[in-house]
This record gives sequence, C-alpha cells and structure tokens, in this order.
Amino acid sequence: MDRFTRRILDHMADRRYRPSRIQELAEDLGIQTDDLVEFERSVSRMIEEGHLLLGATDTVALPPPGREMIGTFRRAQKGFGFIEPDSPVEHGDLFVPAHLTAGALTGDRVKAKVVKDERRGPAAGKARSPYIGQIVEIVQRASRRFVGNLQRLGSGWVVEVDGHVLRDPVVIRDPHVKMASAAHPGVKVVIELLEFPHDDKPAVGVITEVLGEHGEPDVETLAVMRAYGLADRFANDVLDEARQAAQAFDASGIPAGRTDLTDEFIVTIDPPDAKDFDDAISIRPRSGAHPARAFPGGAAWELGVHIAHAAHFVRKGSALDAEAERRGNSTYLPQRVVPMLPEVLSNGVCSLQEGVNRLCLTAFMYYDAQGRVVGERFAKSVIRSSKRLTYLEAQALIDDNLREAVHHARTEPKYPRRLVVALKQMNELARIIRQRRLKQGMIVLDLPEVELVFDDTGRVTDAVPEDDAFTHTMIEMFMVEANEATARLFDRLNVPMIRRIHPEPPPHDIGELRNYARIAGYVIPIRPDRRQLQELLDAVRGKPAQRAVHIALLRTLARAEYSPELVGHYALASEHYTHFTSPIRRYPDLIVHRGLDAYLDAVERNTKSRRPESPGISPGISPGISPGIFPGAAPVGGSEVPGAALGRAVREDPRVPDEEALFKLGRHCSTTERNSESAESDLRTYLVLDLLREHLGEDYDGTVTGVTNDGVYIQLDKYLVDGFVRVSDLPGLPSDRWRINQQNGALVAMRSGKSVRIGDRFIVRIAKVNPVRRQLEMVIVRQHGQPPKDRRANLPEGLRKQREEQLRLKRDRRRDHKKRKK
Repeated sequence: MDRFTRRILDHMADRRYRPSRIQELAEDLGIQTDDLVEFERSVSRMIEEGHLLLGATDTVALPPPGREMIGTFRRAQKGFGFIEPDSPVEHGDLFVPAHLTAGALTGDRVKAKVVKDERRGPAAGKARSPYIGQIVEIVQRASRRFVGNLQRLGSGWVVEVDGHVLRDPVVIRDPHVKMASAAHPGVKVVIELLEFPHDDKPAVGVITEVLGEHGEPDVETLAVMRAYGLADRFANDVLDEARQAAQAFDASGIPAGRTDLTDEFIVTIDPPDAKDFDDAISIRPRSGAHPARAFPGGAAWELGVHIAHAAHFVRKGSALDAEAERRGNSTYLPQRVVPMLPEVLSNGVCSLQEGVNRLCLTAFMYYDAQGRVVGERFAKSVIRSSKRLTYLEAQALIDDNLREAVHHARTEPKYPRRLVVALKQMNELARIIRQRRLKQGMIVLDLPEVELVFDDTGRVTDAVPEDDAFTHTMIEMFMVEANEATARLFDRLNVPMIRRIHPEPPPHDIGELRNYARIAGYVIPIRPDRRQLQELLDAVRGKPAQRAVHIALLRTLARAEYSPELVGHYALASEHYTHFTSPIRRYPDLIVHRGLDAYLDAVERNTKSRRPESPGISPGISPGISPGIFPGAAPVGGSEVPGAALGRAVREDPRVPDEEALFKLGRHCSTTERNSESAESDLRTYLVLDLLREHLGEDYDGTVTGVTNDGVYIQLDKYLVDGFVRVSDLPGLPSDRWRINQQNGALVAMRSGKSVRIGDRFIVRIAKVNPVRRQLEMVIVRQHGQPPKDRRANLPEGLRKQREEQLRLKRDRRRDHKKRKK
C-alpha cells in the first residue's frame, strides 16, 4: 500500500463523493505537481486490482455495494446501526434499520443482504445512500462477556449491563452458582451470554465472576477492565522472564558496546505521580561541547533524548514479548495503571530513576540558531539521571521561583546552578523549535483539559483545570524531534518500519470547518493548507468563536494510527514520523527500538571490519554510536557507511519485521490504543456521573459538542463529560420542530427560527443521572451571558423526588464512610 491508497479510498468512501476524473481527484486531494505521476500510478494500480472502477467518461469510483456485504457492525443506542465493509465500497457504510439487525451488537462481524430503499433516494438528500442492509448472518461475535449489576425482576434475576451495548436486561436463570453467599441485588458481576437477544427474546447469560458491591470505585474499575479485556495480572511465565531479565542486569558497570554517558548532566521531567520514567533529556550549547563529540558545522545546540532500552530486556519471541504485543500499550485508568510490561521492568530496571545506571537508546540532535536540524546520531548508551523533576517543579526553576519548586518536588529539593542553567537552555531551545514547527504548519488546538480530584475512598470530589506549564510543551517538542529523527533514519535506509501516521483531513470534511469559520467572520480556502488552518486557530483564540472553531477542526482531522505506510503526520507538519520515546508503555516503540538495535549493530560490524588494524574507534565515534548523519556535511569521525548495504543488513535482521507483519502489527496496536482510550473514558465518565448524582438540580456552564435531530450534546465545562438535552427541552416555542440545517450544521427550530450549533455556550441543569448506563440528561436554563431566571423554571417532572433520593444517598455514604474509618 503506497502513501496515496488510504487517502483515495477514504475520500471516495464518503457519500458526498461524485465520480471524478483522475485530474479532478488529484485537485480534490491537493496532490502536488511533483507527485502527480506517482499518484496516477497509484490510481491505475487500484483500478487493475479491482479496488476502483473506471467509468465510460474516464471517471473513477469505488465498486457498488453488490448484493451482499460482509463487515463490522456498529449499533446505535436506538437499535439501528451501520456496517463498515471489509473493503470500501460506493455509498460508504451500510445503514441497517433496527428491525433488520438480527440481534447484532457493536463489533460483531456480519453478513448482510443489500437492498435498495427508494425512501432513501434523492428525496432523502444527496449525502444519504439509497441502500440499506438486512443482516442475514452473524459471522463472528465480538464478545460474549459483559459486566453489569445483578437485579431482581419479579421472581427471577437479571443483570443490567453497564453502558448501552445491550438495551434490555440479561436473564440469569441460576445466579447462586458463582455466589459465595446468597444472591442479592446490587452486586457487580461478569456474565457470559448463552443466548443473544433476538426479536422479542431477551438475552440469557450465566455469571462467571463476582466482582463485589456495585458503586465501589475499586469494583467499578475492575468492571471496566473486565469489559474491555484489560488483564489485571501477568501469567507466571511472563513474570518469571521479567524477573530473570531484571536480575541479569548489572547496574554497576558499562556493558561492552555502549557509550558511557553516566557523567553527562541528564534529567527527567514527569508528572508528580509517575513511576515509569522512560525518557530523559540532556542539552549542550556549542560553547559547552563535549570534547569527544564534535558539533557539525552550523550547529548551535546538541539535544540528547535518552530513552529506556526496553528492547534489551524484552527479547523477540519470548513469552514476555508475546504478552506485551497482545496488550499493545499500557492503559492509564483513573487511579490505576494497567502496564504493558510487568512492574519489575516498567517501574524497575527500565525506569530512568535518579542516581542509578540505566540502559538507553540515545538520539543526539544538532540544531542551528533557528532551530533547524543540521545533524543527528544514535547510540546504545548507559546514563545516570542527575535529577528527577516534576513539570511544575521544573517550570518554577525556569521562572526563578524556588519556593514554588520546593512545593512541587517529589525528591530532595536540591537545585545546583548547573540544573537551573540546563533547564533554561532547554526552555530556550524548545521555544525556538516550536516557532520553527509553527512556521512549518504545525497545528495546535487549544481545548480544555481537567484533572479529577479523588477522596481517600477513590470517589471523585472535584475537577480542576490541568496546569499549563510550558515544560509540558518543552518535553513534547523534544520527544517529537526524536521521533522524527528516528523515522528519517529508516527512510534514508529504505527500511520499512512502523510509523505514526496522520493523514490529511478528507476534503469533504473541510466544508463544516469553513462554515464555522464563516460564521465567526473568517474565510478560508476550499482546500486550506496547514498554515492557513493555524492562522484561523490563532485568529479566534480568546474570542467567543474559539471553542466552536477548535472543536470543528478537531472533528475534521483524521485519527492518527500505526502503519508502515509512507504517510506523514499532518498535525505535526512532519513528513516522516514514528514513535520511539515510550517503549515501556507502547509496543510500536519497542519494534522501533529493535530496528535501531539492528542498525547500530550493523554500523558497529561495518566499522570494525573496515579498521581491523585498530581495536579502537576513530575520534568522534564512541562504542555503540552511529557515525554521524549530517545533512550537507561530512559525518564526524569517518566516512558514511554505505546506505544500501546498511539498509539491506537492517532489513534482513530477524529482529525487524517485514512490511506485511508491520501492517498487521499497526492494525493491532491501533485497535489496542483505541480500546484503552475507550476504557479510560468509560471509567472517567462513570466516576464523574457518580458524583453528579449528588448534584441533581444544580446548574453548570456547558458547551455544545454535537447536534442531532433528537437533541444536542452539551459538555460540562467543569468536568468535560457530555450530557444530552432533548429537543423538547430546547429553548423554542411549544411544539416547535427542530431540524439540522445541512448548510451550516446548526439545529434549527422551524417556527421560532432559534438555532443551536457546536460551540454555543449555555447554563444547563442536571436533570437525570444514570452512572450504570453512562447517561446524563440536562435541561437548558439559559444562554451563557443571559441574566438568571427563576430556578424553579425548566425543572423536569420528578426532580424533587430525585433530589430527595440524592440526599438520602449522600447520608448513607457518609455513614458507611464513618463505619469504614472505625
């Protein structure tokens, strides 16, 4: 798959696409003149392989859906759904009405009969396909395991499943089998379905595990882990391998073939509660250059990014490696981490702790005064971190606020002058690099983030805005630079490698952004480039339109994922990008480290074979370090190793997967990443909704994040959790009919003319909360900025009883908490 294939398929799969000639298609996708020949070859190949059809007027399109379709089903809360076909087809995903789903659930692989529904033809709008699906076979169930609360229903028992995957309760015929004591309502259980719901028949299941009393934070955390398949422990053989690898590490010496950087001044900067320190930083201006490492011509700075060498401990093909690949990444749930590697590695010998020797892979990058890269090299190294800092501690030292630094310290607050000088140099270089990247078109979205506050029982009590210290950006810039340098290396070697790709936004989706920009008083081209998008973001910063425009751009951008495709990272304005800097918590980084190991070993072999008369290494080349790769300048310490031979040696190294394996790995790791993000979001939503149960009838600031014909989604600014406002509760005339305006995306009242669109601000009132179902319903009190109304207005029916129930729950919780303390 070349770099154009995905963009072409995604563009044509959009229902708004109309068959176009190749030249028109190239214009729609913004293909540069220099790339036209390669683009046309890509289209021709896709036509030959049957992925595209060439029409009589030389237009190209996706194949029609055919009579049957096989793909993955996504079910909506109302029961209908969509089938995402295995291969993109004309008209995109296939709509399946609720009565034709055959009981399919989200994630199931299904086979459907494709039929034409005249009601979904031209009268329904150009964006809608005239085809619908009728599921005739469920090829493979996504899961049989679910989590929920055991409840009494008449004389029988049911489980109300968490979330909204299953609308109706699951019948449990014998709940006592797995119970240590008598079955009782309110216990959280794991069930396996014996019969799936179909037509009017309910699902039937059996309890496989009892987790504890529902509502307890630790029980709900475990429930989310079970629901998303996150293992809470490692198998014995995996733990044994991890212990053996850790015990074999000798922290007292410098292993052969490694560069000794233990005398370098190197620091880590992380969150206050971090335990897995996988990256460290060093910096040198030209005036302080190390005598053994000459600067390339024009270089003003040397930046060292030192990354824990997890690949040294996780050998390919081992049980430890297989488990890391299966997990794909660490998952960071509220107040609990599900690690990719056992803690003896992730929090032990792989963690770059202060004052101890640790094995690393190091990327040295050299910059001129404008922050442009003029050289880069890599090394197998040993480092000893000089200081462990938190983000706010480091920022306070940069700002010369010693008292604030001490307040945020997690280690002994000793700050020698050398540390403060190094931090200020890092701050200076990071700002220079950031300015360079902004000029290149890097997109920076300014959307709020909050940090949840917990009590000692694990319940959420509050939420506070995340700190905006520049040290977060500083470390981010350095990590991005190291990731880019690594991707450029494999590109020069012509070695396929796992990449972090972020395609350009589909042309059809830019239309919505242009509408929001126009409403805000700005005009952007039909096909804006990155710089024009960044100019738009900068123009609306601090203005009422900021949130709407930033949300609209976020919705426009594609999702970043893993793949060996030669696609850059659009938002970072990066032509080549990979993930190298977090091998403790991301499996793709571990693969990249193995590729770097293969490269550095090949360089070492080549260097020794060319200098048999001398056991040493030429000046400027330390053991385990690559001969410099300096654009436009001769490498330090000798001539460049022949690129073709070196690339071939890396490709043939058994540690480096071939391209087919990389595609498979990329799909897997993209899936595990999304699964972890969903689990984190799910648990976070539960914990916030559990808190909001105690705040029924209270008012909050909110921002519209989505609109449908049934109502609008509004995100509470304080907690960043979304709730729903039904059209009947929107501020319009009685019995007003609301419809989405296809031109500007607003939800408009047909009689009163009132409208609601993404980014609008309102004061909303909490009306109904169901943490188990992850449901939050609100009513709009008034538009943001309007004077307050009588608090009794807009109160939904039954709110007084809900308020009384909320107060009772609060009293019960206080009483239970006092009992636990006693």
